[in-house]
Amino acid sequence: MKKQPLFLVVLFFTYSLIYSQEIKIGVKGGFNLNGIGELYHFGNASGLGINVTPNDDTVYQGENDIGTQFGIFTSFNYDRFFIRPEVNFVTLKNAYVLAYNTIDLKVNQVDIPVLLGYELIKPISFYAGPVFSSIYNMKLDGLDYGETINYNKTSMGISAGILMEFDILGIDIRYQYGMTKVKTQRIDLNRENTGTNIADLLEYNPKQIVVSIHINILNSSNLKSRKHLNSGWRNHKRL
Repeated sequence: MKKQPLFLVVLFFTYSLIYSQEIKIGVKGGFNLNGIGELYHFGNASGLGINVTPNDDTVYQGENDIGTQFGIFTSFNYDRFFIRPEVNFVTLKNAYVLAYNTIDLKVNQVDIPVLLGYELIKPISFYAGPVFSSIYNMKLDGLDYGETINYNKTSMGISAGILMEFDILGIDIRYQYGMTKVKTQRIDLNRENTGTNIADLLEYNPKQIVVSIHINILNSSNLKSRKHLNSGWRNHKRL
């Protein structure tokens, strides 16, 4: 059973290599804004907060910060349709502005989108598809000594966007929505540094807006054109 997914992947790439009219391989990089959930601060009246600031229960919104990402992609083109698998190394950044200090949330993950697209009119294409994410690091500043934050190692989302391509250079704008919820988690913060003692990171679905630029470093249609030109030049010399 474990070999079946690998077999399907090999079958997919074999089919794509044989029947695609054009294959592109490239590198990409860009920026993202990531949406996270709220932080619920328990005040003194709740009985959970002890000598905290503010005194009342308070909800803090997550503040967006600019994250980065870079990766590689392959595009299998069939006339106006294309399949575009990618591997992206992503850094997400957010913050909670608490009473005493701002605490930063940083996430490192690998995103693997498998995008299905259609070229509406040159140079504009639309696409959508699933995204498989693997989180390998998540860090929240301000936690009390010995405390750690728990997180799901894997998750799934869906992505949709617009692609504009000019020869070897392309611009990509997309929206990514996490289908796997991040569950509510209770945390213990350092009261002296943050003003908060006990808090809940409330449940949410991750969201990203991503802007990136890519470069096609290999294009099979260009290779075919060069081969045709070289063949024609040899035939001309024989004449």
